[in-house]
Amino acid sequence: MGEKSVFTRESSGLIKDVNGLDAVMLNLGNMSAGVALFTSISPYIPQGGVIWIAAIIGLFLTLPQAYIYSYLSRKIARTGGDYIWISRTFNGLLGTTMAFALMIESTAYFALIAFFFSQTVGSFLSTVGLMDGIPSLVSLSNTLSSPLISYLLGALIFGIAIGFNIAKAKWGYTLVTISGIIAMIATVIAMAILASNIGDFHTAISKFISVEGITPPSNYKATVSPFSLVATIGILPIIAIFTYPWMQATPAVAAEVKKEKFLKYGVYVPLLVTGLLVTLGFLLMYEAGGYYFTNYEFINNGFTYTFWTVAMGLTNNLPLQAVLGIGLIMWEFSILAYGVIVFARYIFAMAFDRVFPEIFTRLNRGGSPVYTHVFDLALTLGLLVFPVVSISGATSLYGAIVIGMIYFMVVSIAAFLISMREKIYTLLLASVMEAAYFAFLTYEAVTNPTFSFINANGSPNPVTLTFVVLAFVIGAVIYLASKFYNKKKGVDIDMAYKEIPPE
Repeated sequence: MGEKSVFTRESSGLIKDVNGLDAVMLNLGNMSAGVALFTSISPYIPQGGVIWIAAIIGLFLTLPQAYIYSYLSRKIARTGGDYIWISRTFNGLLGTTMAFALMIESTAYFALIAFFFSQTVGSFLSTVGLMDGIPSLVSLSNTLSSPLISYLLGALIFGIAIGFNIAKAKWGYTLVTISGIIAMIATVIAMAILASNIGDFHTAISKFISVEGITPPSNYKATVSPFSLVATIGILPIIAIFTYPWMQATPAVAAEVKKEKFLKYGVYVPLLVTGLLVTLGFLLMYEAGGYYFTNYEFINNGFTYTFWTVAMGLTNNLPLQAVLGIGLIMWEFSILAYGVIVFARYIFAMAFDRVFPEIFTRLNRGGSPVYTHVFDLALTLGLLVFPVVSISGATSLYGAIVIGMIYFMVVSIAAFLISMREKIYTLLLASVMEAAYFAFLTYEAVTNPTFSFINANGSPNPVTLTFVVLAFVIGAVIYLASKFYNKKKGVDIDMAYKEIPPE
């Protein structure tokens, strides 16, 4: 096409090189079951709650969303996934605003994951050092907590992920798949260790809780509320917001997936596997420790007493502990590895629609959008500085996850409009359910202090509020500025949103 055509060119140029396993592992890394079993859920549960029951409820409530993503990703299999669905159902302004905000929120999250990567490594080293009497590992763990070391290690790990993707697009997918497989194997081993120690768990775990200084008092049961279904449902937003809904990774690379059925597998299989791992992992914790002991430790020592550290603490076998530690690290790394791919595809899709500069759609010989990856690296390294300057300020950015809930609500509304237009009643039912569900989760993300958007006194966190507002405003400004710039060149970018982009 000529310079004034709607899209930057007639074909995206991306290669259909993503197989079924890659499609599954990409979304599995997105949902990050292993990280959910670490410190993203258990330290925040309310009195009376049981995590594994909430995990089952959350899984069933997310199935309609899986249907939406499975159906639309096969019907409109394009790079950018739900950005295409939103922008073609509504308009370019809303599509760009939402997608850009989601990418900024995601990049902040990836930067925090990269920065706190050293904390994950440190947790592993500290647990093994204390359990096996190796003071040098404990000392190394303390060294890794330094902000400068955290920045450098985070930058290195993220740089490695970027490097693989720049060298060849397929290598980026392979990196996600291999790290995910290693993480899965380690998770199964950790579960086997827990299961094999259920009979004498309290004896087996006594050394771990002793060296960690988290032995409960003799009257600890009196400090733990009895089981409550209401409290258990109260855990649901934590599981829902941090784990299950994040299934947009595989649809975002739909144009690169070899077969249509792989898109379906890439949505349903990761969701079901994530549900199984999270439910079974926490169920084993409750079966082994008992309700009162487990909830006491989660509520009072949730950042020390985790699925992973307990599994390490149940064995003095150093090689086995190393396998578990590597598995946890691989779960964290897989988040960064998948994030590099997905960020690039959303920016690529918006650049293909001429919202971002055309340079972001250029591919190198390895089929990789190299300039988009470089942009991602620069943006992430910039955001990595934030936690070095202020840890509390940086962690408040976790509250920006409200952007994701708003985004998924808009996707559900788009699905509703598509279902009405095309009279697809199963999609209609699913979209109504999920629009209501994400409206609820958005409310929770805004009003529950657990998610850092508001403080305990009910006032909004100024850092989080500013970040969220700016993410949406900048996205809208980018679109409007691009529209004005392209109009001067004789191109109406609104025309792009009246048709599906070429593959």
